[in-house]
Amino acid sequence: MKLCLGLAALFCFAVFSARAEDVGALAKQLKSSDPDKRRAAAQALAEAGAEAKIAVNALADALKDKDMFVRRFSAQALGEIGADARPAAPALATALKDNKKEVGEAAADALGKIGGSAGAKQLGDVAKDKNAETIVRRKSAEALGKIGPEAKSAVPALTDVVKDAKVDRELRNAAVEALGNMGPAAKDALPTLNALNKKQRDRTFKKLLDAAVKKIEDK
Repeated sequence: MKLCLGLAALFCFAVFSARAEDVGALAKQLKSSDPDKRRAAAQALAEAGAEAKIAVNALADALKDKDMFVRRFSAQALGEIGADARPAAPALATALKDNKKEVGEAAADALGKIGGSAGAKQLGDVAKDKNAETIVRRKSAEALGKIGPEAKSAVPALTDVVKDAKVDRELRNAAVEALGNMGPAAKDALPTLNALNKKQRDRTFKKLLDAAVKKIEDK
């Protein structure tokens, strides 16, 4: 029995070591002169998920790659790694303003999956930036909602989005939901939410406001 357990443990260790070795090789491949190989490496690391955590620094550097697909796939990979990718949050925050909206979207989504306060302010800044792509603004608001209370530094920015009746409907809805998901941490937004709620005729938006207020008041 002990021999079987020992062999099983040895097998698991071998599998883990092989995976770590593979991840290391993929991290090195991110610096290949061939863009196709860099793209493939970033995609493979995304598929590896949390097991690719040793490649966080390499993926953060790849967010500055000249190839848009490499940047996008690298952002996606960091998101799939999850909380262990938090050291890459500053690089992802910079990528939010990439000149390709697909990269900005991926960066916002990754920050939402990674969680934590790092990058929250930048997500808020993008969410309220009228010069930014609407889809990136919405993804930023949605990411803040996923982060929750730790994203409280973005409350003022999200409140500005909610105040703007001319803003994209889905973006505005996402901002309200994000504030609600922050709970009591978003209490500074209550005056705005309550004021809008009193004069609101849009039933769908009113329901979102009601739900957000209840969460913030913790009822």
